[in-house]
Amino acid sequence: MSRGAKAGLVFGGYVLALVAGGVASYLYDLRMSAMPYDTSGGMYAAGEFMTGFGAFLLVALVPTLLGLWFVRGNRKLWLAVSFASLAFAIAGLLAVLVTVAMRGTPTNVALVLFTLFGLAQLLGVPLWTAAFVLFALLAPTRLARRVLAVAIGLELVIGVVAVIHWLVPSSRL
Repeated sequence: MSRGAKAGLVFGGYVLALVAGGVASYLYDLRMSAMPYDTSGGMYAAGEFMTGFGAFLLVALVPTLLGLWFVRGNRKLWLAVSFASLAFAIAGLLAVLVTVAMRGTPTNVALVLFTLFGLAQLLGVPLWTAAFVLFALLAPTRLARRVLAVAIGLELVIGVVAVIHWLVPSSRL
């Protein structure tokens, strides 16, 4: 298959994902317009957005995975992806440790953003771990797979910190 055909297939998949999101939003709107009038218009709008965005993300998984498969042979790209994943995991672990160790509300804007990143890491551990495992399965070189294995390990450490932080009431984490 030519590069243009591969790009067209992936692009077409994203167009279908956009259509699926639009249809899901439209169907949600139809359902909600049949409900009794309520003053919670913002809540309905948020529900419509989440429905459409969720449908888009679900359908967009297919072209994303297909695109990753198509670039599987590009060793430089996968090495860059693996080191970017490792940097993301290291920064996430640092942010999580700062977030759970901090007492009180940060006053510095940079620290607020860093703790927000830590919270995103705590909540997103399953997503990041699954993504790194997928990347490791697709990576064409041993070095890229090893670097991704380290990133997976760091994400699992973040997961342990999250479990201790939220499920062990007497922990200082």
